[in-house]
Amino acid sequence: MSRLIRILFLGSVCLMAGCSGLRLEPEAVAKLILLSPADGPDSVLLKQAVVMQSRGENLKFIVVSRFDRKRTRLVALMPTGQSLTTLDYDGQRLQQTVGIPVELPGEAILATIQFSLWPTPVLNRHYSSEAGWGVAIEANRRQLWHHGALVLDIVYDENITRVWNYPEEYQVTIQTFDKRDLIQ
Repeated sequence: MSRLIRILFLGSVCLMAGCSGLRLEPEAVAKLILLSPADGPDSVLLKQAVVMQSRGENLKFIVVSRFDRKRTRLVALMPTGQSLTTLDYDGQRLQQTVGIPVELPGEAILATIQFSLWPTPVLNRHYSSEAGWGVAIEANRRQLWHHGALVLDIVYDENITRVWNYPEEYQVTIQTFDKRDLIQ
């Protein structure tokens, strides 16, 4: 009987050792989708103070954005006025110019902004449940899920917007200090 127990024990150890060698790679972080400016909000110019917190670091900058049905333009400036980055997106091609050597993922930044501003039907069309996405929209909150994992959580409180990007481990606080509707 003790021999049978040893065989079962050794078999169990071998099975566990074999299983521990089979590591399943976590699913790659889902890539956010760039949406067409034609589907976006009415023409608007925004001026915002932004604080980005990531892994204990803070980055403060000013963002001036212009959204219209043909193009999205954004410039991020350091508090000193020095250009950090510019983004220009016409729905086909995203151009990014970096002013100082800081790694800023322009496409992800723009896709996050679009998720916070674009109309709900557009978001539901592009972030479909068939592709594993889940979109939750409330009066003061938007959430984006991918295969059950929270990707973006955006909370609006008057002129302050807070964005949490969980896979990339950062939080952004945005204070809008000027918003102008533009006549087309």
